[in-house]
Amino acid sequence: MAKDDLALTRLHATQLIPTDKRESLVAWFNLSLTLEGAAGSPITLDAKKRDLGNFLSFFLDATGGDQPDQWTRSLTAHYLRHLERRERKSPTTVNRRLATLRHTANWIHAQRPFLAGNPCDRIHDLDVDDPEWKGLADIDVTRLKSAAEQLIHIRRRRNQTPIRDFAIFLVLLHTGLRISELLGLEFDQYQGKHLVNVKRKGKKVTRKVFLAKDARESLDRYIDDVRGTTPG
Repeated sequence: MAKDDLALTRLHATQLIPTDKRESLVAWFNLSLTLEGAAGSPITLDAKKRDLGNFLSFFLDATGGDQPDQWTRSLTAHYLRHLERRERKSPTTVNRRLATLRHTANWIHAQRPFLAGNPCDRIHDLDVDDPEWKGLADIDVTRLKSAAEQLIHIRRRRNQTPIRDFAIFLVLLHTGLRISELLGLEFDQYQGKHLVNVKRKGKKVTRKVFLAKDARESLDRYIDDVRGTTPG
C-alpha cells in the first residue's frame, strides 16, 4: 500500500468497518492491526497482536462485552495492576504492553472518540529500576585499560580513533551509562566533574553523573587533541 493510500485509509477508517461492527472493540483492533501490517514490520506486528490479544481477553472477562466505550481509564489502570501483581510481569513488559495500548487507543479515539475520553490518557509507565552492574574483576578492567592505552601509541589505520575510543571506554566504565545515553549527550552537558541533565532509559533524567578523574583526563585529552570545543 502506498503512503498516500495509507494516509487516506486512516482518514476514512470508520468507513472500512461495517455499520453493525462499528461498536465492536475487536473490529477496531483488527482494523488497526491491518493498517499497521501495511506500514510496519512483521515482527512488530506479531508483538502488537499478542499485546492486544492479551488485553482483549482481560477486557472481555472484565466487562462481559465488546463495546468500545466500556474501555475506560480505570479499566486500563486495573489491567496494568493485573499484569504487575497477578501475572508478575516485569515493569519493562508492562510498559511495552501499555505502549501498544496507548498507540491503539490514540488512533481509535481520533476515529470515534471514546465516551469517557481516551482510556490511556494520564496513564503513566511504571518506574524501571536500573539493573545492577555486574562488574568485571579488577584485573580484567586493568587488562582492558592497558590494551586500550597501547592502541593510542601504536601505528594504526587512518579510520581508527583510539583517543576517542579510550575516552568512551572510561566514561562508560565509571558512569554505568548506556551507549545510547552517552551518544545523546551535548557538549555543554560536560561540566567540570559531572555530566548534567543526562537523559536515561524510561524518560528519566539524572541531574548529575560524576566522572572519575581518569575518565575526565581521557575525555579532556580527546576534546583538546581531536574534537575541539564546538557545540554539538
